[in-house]
Amino acid sequence: MGYRSLGYPVGYPVTLPGYRVDSEPMATPQLTPGDVRVLWWLWLLRVLTLDQIRRLRYFQEESGRLSSADNVRKRLSRLAQAGYLLGERLQTTHERVYFLTEKALVPLREHHGLEQRHLFRPRAGETLVQLLHPLMVSECAVRVVESVRGTDVELPALEPLGLPFLHTHAVADPAKRRHVERYVTQEDLFVPGEPEPLRIRPDLVFGLVVGPARRLFFLEADRGAEPASAIARKLLAYAHYRESREPHGMPYLWQRYGEFQDFRVLVVTTTAQRVTNLRRSLRSQPGFELAAFTTLQQLKAGNVVYDDVWMTADGDTKAFMKR
Repeated sequence: MGYRSLGYPVGYPVTLPGYRVDSEPMATPQLTPGDVRVLWWLWLLRVLTLDQIRRLRYFQEESGRLSSADNVRKRLSRLAQAGYLLGERLQTTHERVYFLTEKALVPLREHHGLEQRHLFRPRAGETLVQLLHPLMVSECAVRVVESVRGTDVELPALEPLGLPFLHTHAVADPAKRRHVERYVTQEDLFVPGEPEPLRIRPDLVFGLVVGPARRLFFLEADRGAEPASAIARKLLAYAHYRESREPHGMPYLWQRYGEFQDFRVLVVTTTAQRVTNLRRSLRSQPGFELAAFTTLQQLKAGNVVYDDVWMTADGDTKAFMKR
């Protein structure tokens, strides 16, 4: 998959109080195509755990197995020591998480034509609690990739960046946005009777294509902190978004991502009780019919595409596609 130029968005500072860095930079190793692919995934999803990188990149097609966690850790440590990654341990759990450094943009530019100078960084003093949401979003993306691996289902490249996943920290035109968090996935809908714009800002956007069927997905990761009223307003926004067209009666606004036939809103939350509570609170709200609910644990245990892990408006658990 290729890149389109993202320009030069403004990133966060490099210093990370509250973390312990694995080691000091060392001599630069020769990068393999696999190493560059690791950098590509980290650029795409911003932050990944060691296990997530292993499942994304170190899957052996011939045997259907993953490389050993120890071998993956050693390779990532070398990339971190060489200055391509920030390989760190969260002090609370000692879980290894990884971010890119600006040095990684050099091979990404050479191999993928990526033109970018600064990257996402966690804010100073960021804790495990604050990282749970982006890591939850990353886990959802990993599960989608694992679920379509070896099947006829494809993850199409999405406009405007030509990437299989878009998230809230990717910037398409930084000349029109002052900060890296000026969301390429954001849409503000001005609806008569609404005192404020209805905002579409999904945590993750991706599509699934099999044969002529093309469906778009907007994923909302819920850690249980938002009131149901906030999620109801998101669904209201999606309800209006479904009918909103480009000027002069052209395609729907959501078809800016590509030629899709429809879309679904995926709400991934923490517990089955949270799913029950949300559905009870939201069932009479506009946009509820667009939503499908599941828990992160169900996603980890099943196939996102082919297993009955999504609870839809009618109360049944369904799969997106039949095997």
